[in-house]
Amino acid sequence: MTMRDFGVGGLMASAMLLAIPIAVQAKESDRQPDAVLAPDHSVEAIDFTWSGHRAHPQMIQRGQHQIIVYYDANRQMSVAHRSTPRTPWRYHKLPSFLGWDSHNYVTVDVDEEGYVHVMGNMHADPLVYFRSTRPWDIRSLEQIDYLIDPAKELRVTYPRFDHDPQGRLIAAFRIGGSGNGSFTFHRFDTGSKTWSLLHGAAFFDGEGERSAYYIGPDRGPDGRFHMVWVWRDTPSAATNNNVSYARSPDLLTWEDSNGKPLSLPITLANGEIVDPVPVGAGLLNGHQRLGFDAAGAPMISYFKNDANGDTQIMLARKSGDSWTVQQISDWTGIKQDLDRGGSLPGNALSVREGPFVAADGTIRVRATLRSKPIEFIVDPVSGKTTGTGTFSSAPAVISGYKDIPGIPLNVRKAEGAPADSAYDYYLSWQAENANQDQARPDIPPPSTLRLHKIKR
Repeated sequence: MTMRDFGVGGLMASAMLLAIPIAVQAKESDRQPDAVLAPDHSVEAIDFTWSGHRAHPQMIQRGQHQIIVYYDANRQMSVAHRSTPRTPWRYHKLPSFLGWDSHNYVTVDVDEEGYVHVMGNMHADPLVYFRSTRPWDIRSLEQIDYLIDPAKELRVTYPRFDHDPQGRLIAAFRIGGSGNGSFTFHRFDTGSKTWSLLHGAAFFDGEGERSAYYIGPDRGPDGRFHMVWVWRDTPSAATNNNVSYARSPDLLTWEDSNGKPLSLPITLANGEIVDPVPVGAGLLNGHQRLGFDAAGAPMISYFKNDANGDTQIMLARKSGDSWTVQQISDWTGIKQDLDRGGSLPGNALSVREGPFVAADGTIRVRATLRSKPIEFIVDPVSGKTTGTGTFSSAPAVISGYKDIPGIPLNVRKAEGAPADSAYDYYLSWQAENANQDQARPDIPPPSTLRLHKIKR
């Protein structure tokens, strides 16, 4: 993913590689012909894609170039590229095949000179990384065994790409496991075609006892990069703890929310803890989201258990020199089983979008409960919930594009479309939910991976 700026209202797009399930499902017969939808909505099929479990594709746009990475119907890592939205797609298959692990998504980006970089298909596995030998030529992608140290890059998970303020390509991934992991950030030098550690060592260090699960870094209205994370002590998701925060002007030097410098690597002892949620209190990694209030101060939405053991939506806001944590929901009977490992299937509750300030000045906090999207309306002064509504994370017209009965439709917005573009692009595909990274007894038919061009 690339680093994203917060637009009007401060709504943050999801930072981790997560698709948005569409709650409303239209019948196949409800689909309108593309000719009727154009020019507001046009659709094209990209390929057949694997639908047996969640393994999200990604699309980026860099200038006029568009690149999609995905697993095809045969589970093979695949890349599609076109030099402009009006030129044909060019395809290439890479020698990497998906199993049943939903951690093993694929991600792509491009350096300043147009060389294409791809990582993916790793969950505590040796690094899987490809780089093109010619700019914008995906058919020149070659596998490279390691970035810096082959001895250390043997247990890699959660790859992602970013760019620093100068536009240089950054690659990040975890080395180790969920109970003993460290995250390292690397910067690519286009002149020497080599990588170096961005911080000289690890950025997050679990010290052999835990691992960080982070969202970001994302650029806020103050121009800084902001990051939120939780710690996790073992492969069991129930051991998530301590909602934490940091910010940076340049990705090199980091500080807490009061401007106090943070020494690197960040550990449980030296990071800023927003909410000291203990182990076993309903915190789940990947469900923390950043936003900003009307004054530009950071806000974090997430969930944890209340005193009765019910899972509730929370909103942490920066207030003076400290953080104020307030409960946004008031549910009963929402008890999630997090004492499991692997990619968890079908949790009742999720938080995938950041809190933001609406046009009427209220704070909006979004969550999904049992596939139902809920938007909480929060008074910005008292912090109390004054009402609820609903929301749609993706254009409703996409919901009609379903081919396989009973399998969820997923949508993911393309990254990097120019700010002055008249259109946004979305990928849609169907896939079963995660299954704790275990094989299912049956394989569903492949899904069509579609690209939707929708007028803003």
